Amino acid sequence: MKHHYIVTLGLPLLGLGTAHANDDPVYPATTVATPITITASALSAPGEVRLDPDSPVQPIPAADGAGLLKTVPGISITRKGGMAGDPLLRGLGGSRLSVTSDGNYVLGGCAGRMDPPTAYLFPRSFDEVVITKGPQTVTQGPGLVAGSVQFKRRPRYYAEPGFMLDGGMTTGSADRFDAFAALEAGNSMGYMRLNANHNEAGNYQDGSGNRINSAYNKDSQSVQLGLTPDELSLLELSYDRSRGEAAYADRSMDGSKFDRDAWGVKLERQAITPWLSKLQLQFGHSEVDHVMDNYSLRPLEGMMYKAMNPDRSTDTARLLAELNLGTHQTQVGMDWMQDAHRVRMAMGMNKAAANAYRNQPRKDNQSFNNMGMFVEDDWLLSDKQRLISGVRLDKTEARFEQLPASSSLKEQNYYLHAGFVRLEHSQQDWTWYAGYGQAERAPDFWERNRNGELNTETNHQLDAGVLYRKGNLSGSVSVFAGYVDDFILVDNTTLPQARNINARRFGGEAEVSWRVADDWTLASNLSYTHGQNLSNDIPLGQTPPLELNTTLGYDNGTQEVALLMRNVAAQHRFAEGQGNIIGQDTGPSAGFTVFSLNAGWQLTPTVKLAAGIDNLLDKDYSEFINKQEAYPLGDNPVTGRISEPGRQWWAEVQISL
Repeated sequence: MKHHYIVTLGLPLLGLGTAHANDDPVYPATTVATPITITASALSAPGEVRLDPDSPVQPIPAADGAGLLKTVPGISITRKGGMAGDPLLRGLGGSRLSVTSDGNYVLGGCAGRMDPPTAYLFPRSFDEVVITKGPQTVTQGPGLVAGSVQFKRRPRYYAEPGFMLDGGMTTGSADRFDAFAALEAGNSMGYMRLNANHNEAGNYQDGSGNRINSAYNKDSQSVQLGLTPDELSLLELSYDRSRGEAAYADRSMDGSKFDRDAWGVKLERQAITPWLSKLQLQFGHSEVDHVMDNYSLRPLEGMMYKAMNPDRSTDTARLLAELNLGTHQTQVGMDWMQDAHRVRMAMGMNKAAANAYRNQPRKDNQSFNNMGMFVEDDWLLSDKQRLISGVRLDKTEARFEQLPASSSLKEQNYYLHAGFVRLEHSQQDWTWYAGYGQAERAPDFWERNRNGELNTETNHQLDAGVLYRKGNLSGSVSVFAGYVDDFILVDNTTLPQARNINARRFGGEAEVSWRVADDWTLASNLSYTHGQNLSNDIPLGQTPPLELNTTLGYDNGTQEVALLMRNVAAQHRFAEGQGNIIGQDTGPSAGFTVFSLNAGWQLTPTVKLAAGIDNLLDKDYSEFINKQEAYPLGDNPVTGRISEPGRQWWAEVQISL
């Protein structure tokens, strides 16, 4: 058995002066080490989870956005290899789950979902990740059938000149090597933030010692330049760059090129008048250039070399006004997105013939243009009650660029409606909430590739919950029940491979944390989703099973130890060949229990050591939400779903100066 050893060295902040964000508390000049977050990110507000990407997590430190999101109860990650997993919230992902970076939409280029949006996002380069469960906001774009994920960077406002440096390095077996560096500097007139990271790993081993085709290599950089003539004004320019490649176990091709370049500009002014508290104008542009082939990252199988080179160009713009109208805090805005996809390919008896795609012109494939308007209001009914509501209207124009003008599918217009209302009541240590939301979305690029005559999908969903915080005990319960009209089902057993059905879904998450003694905490979270295809009276594909996570932790301020037990039930409710653009059911799955252990030591006020073992007992298992293994390495048998990593060891050092 080959163990995984990982060491991380961090130099979080070398600081002079202070910086703060316009919507957050003042940032300290230095950071302090934080306890390890163990797959149990709790509900922080009604229907909302907030993550700190700088906090160390178990399982192993995240190499991309999906690696961080899997710590949230209710989120599943479809594994294809070592990275670039595709996230689903309560069994729904793809365009049902909006992913934005600094307010700009992120879309992958691959028609086979090799590169989901989170593959291009490195969590530690962001300040916060906000997950909204269900159609409970209208400010994050159209079609939030499942919800939204926002990767956010906050602008900085320096009271005096300051400088901060953060760095880290990770090494390990399976050729794991990560490096991260961040520089921030500024004064009262502006700021500069630079981030760079490198992530790579070889093929991991599962619990039976079989190697999984999962190697990856990725480099990302970002820069933000902000002009802040005062604490009420901001002009920010940003640029993000990502380059990578990844091997996959679920298909006959690998991703030999994942290139993304994105830039944005943001103009913001606060406290303009007593009633106009904020005005923001934002524009973003991104280019994704992706290559998949069957020879760069694996030995050629068969006689034919093949390469495909899709690319995607996305432009987004947003105008937002925040109004202070007495007991009403209101957001009014409009947003726009233009998205164009192209493709070229080549094949032949040698690499030169396949690489000839580079000399071919790109062919327009599909294009989308969306314009939306929204209003969201937070009404303070009393010192204990709030009513939050919103409405949104969108028009989406979709085109098949290669069809003749006479075709009825050449251009289609979709008119979309969304809205929600939620009542919140807070009293002492309790907060109750209940709401209704509706979200309508147009068929996306991947679904239209399977069927160009799909109807729009509309989710009608009830959400309710309770949060409790008092002394040594805290917890939350969030439940939902929804009816999806014209749910777009991907069905590989029929032609066309996508069709509209009616579906019913319900479930939720529950979390509790109890400080049983001065230094001991017991915490647990439970998540469950039930889905039913009402049109065919069978289970709804890609619905995750019941999951229970329990942790026992000790923390005296200097030393800490925590044990995680993850229990996932068997899933016997499935619809073979059916699901979504990310994946389809392949049959039932077995339940499993996995243990993980970590420990930390605050060696000095500025140095902390931490170590952990994921999958402590080297369990051989796979998730129900998963892809079918199609490319085993060497003489390894094809085992069905892609197996998860076996035992992994990791350790890290945090240094704060």
